[in-house]
Amino acid sequence: MTGRAAGRLSGRSPEQLAAKMLPYGHFAFLLLQFPGMKKLLLAFALFLAAGSIARAQTTPTQKVYAAVAKNQPAEVATLLAAGADANAPVEMMPGFPTTFLIIAASNGHLDVVKALLKNKAQIDKTDSFAMTPLMAAAANGSLDVVEFLLASGANPKARDKDGKDVLAAAKEGENEAVIKLIKSKL
Repeated sequence: MTGRAAGRLSGRSPEQLAAKMLPYGHFAFLLLQFPGMKKLLLAFALFLAAGSIARAQTTPTQKVYAAVAKNQPAEVATLLAAGADANAPVEMMPGFPTTFLIIAASNGHLDVVKALLKNKAQIDKTDSFAMTPLMAAAANGSLDVVEFLLASGANPKARDKDGKDVLAAAKEGENEAVIKLIKSKL
């Protein structure tokens, strides 16, 4: 981490640091599968979060991204109603596009998920790893988001590029209620 990035993070509470890392939640799910990645992922996420959220949001996609990351469903709905694309690709890390819906689902932002779906976000649109919003919510143990996505028609049998399904993601999330729910849908 550079001195400049570390300076932007110093003096912040754990809650403030966690808020800056929220948009990177589903990448954490992928990278934590490898031993020894927790510290590296934490440092990398803090570095990226410090710069990306601090930058001025000027395009409609950047504005929607900021509202999704900050769990602001009313702002998301307003921006989408004004013409922003609910399915626009978001590159939080260069070369790895994801979706607003995956970001919201991976962070347990149920009201943002609802706002995105109401504004025509594709429920099973995948990221660059073929992860779906349902997989992201299941991996993070977000029972209310998993329930809502399933009730809205999300595919419980989807698989990512590594062949992992929603149940495997739920098991990694270690939420027994989510695991039980996913099993009941297979």
